[in-house]
Amino acid sequence: MRKYRDPLFAPEPKSHTTLVFILLLLIIFLATVLVLNHINNNRVNLAVQSVTVPSLTAAMNNYRILHISDLHGQFFGAHQERLQLAIANARYNIVVITGDVTGKNGNYDAFLTLLDLFNPSKTPVYFIPGDEDPAPIESAPNGSESAKAEYIRAAEAKGAIYLDAPERIDFGKNAIWLWPERIYTLDVGNSEATVSTRMTELENEPPSPERDAALRAVKYHADLLARIRAARRITKADDIHIAVTHHPLSLDALTTLREWTDSGNDAYVSSVSLVLAGHYNGGQWRLPFVGAVKVPASAGKGSGWFPGDMGVVGLSSYQGIPQYISPGLGASSVIGLPAFRLFNTPQVTQIILTTRMTN
Repeated sequence: MRKYRDPLFAPEPKSHTTLVFILLLLIIFLATVLVLNHINNNRVNLAVQSVTVPSLTAAMNNYRILHISDLHGQFFGAHQERLQLAIANARYNIVVITGDVTGKNGNYDAFLTLLDLFNPSKTPVYFIPGDEDPAPIESAPNGSESAKAEYIRAAEAKGAIYLDAPERIDFGKNAIWLWPERIYTLDVGNSEATVSTRMTELENEPPSPERDAALRAVKYHADLLARIRAARRITKADDIHIAVTHHPLSLDALTTLREWTDSGNDAYVSSVSLVLAGHYNGGQWRLPFVGAVKVPASAGKGSGWFPGDMGVVGLSSYQGIPQYISPGLGASSVIGLPAFRLFNTPQVTQIILTTRMTN
């Protein structure tokens, strides 16, 4: 005989209403965060940062630099209008862009559209490449009579200045110098000898597209070394030096350079008034009350998870040298996090050089 369960004594089915409600709230919360984060990532803030430079002359006091970094090929509006809105009320003498300007596969359309926001004849725009940009100088055939990469040539056609050598901005008898950071400790003499040897080798080879391209690159480097040597000859001790780099300088790097200088070698550390850098994107992901979630290994001792903001974003001092690290605009895939910004509004910065004690 088949037995039937008595419904009068069967246990009541468990209710999942509470669990479903909690999951629904969680989904709504996450969706809201993602939507708000998307909106936040498509706007741009303008920060203002004063930097104390006691040796400024009266003419140089309150000199202003618009610092932009890590565009990563991103558009903020079809014509960068949200970027334009952010800087509409900013006052600046020059624009300095510290690398990672292109997007995936070297696309530079967003970079050129950014350059269209400025009038280089009135306000010079200087830029350097970053580690995620294509190599700026090519030794292989590129369809051009120039050794410079296509995105460099296109930016120069817009009036921007590729900062491959020191650039002097005159103020009467003194000057502000923009130096690509890697050039400060370059051994020009040894580099000239190496370039000269390579040039002779190439000139003795039969012409071919590959040989001609390699020769153009070597001639470019020969000219670059001549420009660096010329700049070093006219630099004065009381000029203002601003080092421009994509990768921020770590305490270890500056300590090594201090030791290099103290040993009587040619280095720059004692004369630099400010370092401008980018690369870290403010940690890319940020948590309220915590700060940067992660920075790449290139950050040195501060690399890894939850490094804190010192030496990762904003103004800090290393060996007595102010360094400003831009929070940047876009997102990178090399940080080790998904390539979008979380709780991290894109930002450009108006740097004000001043004799007042502010930092």
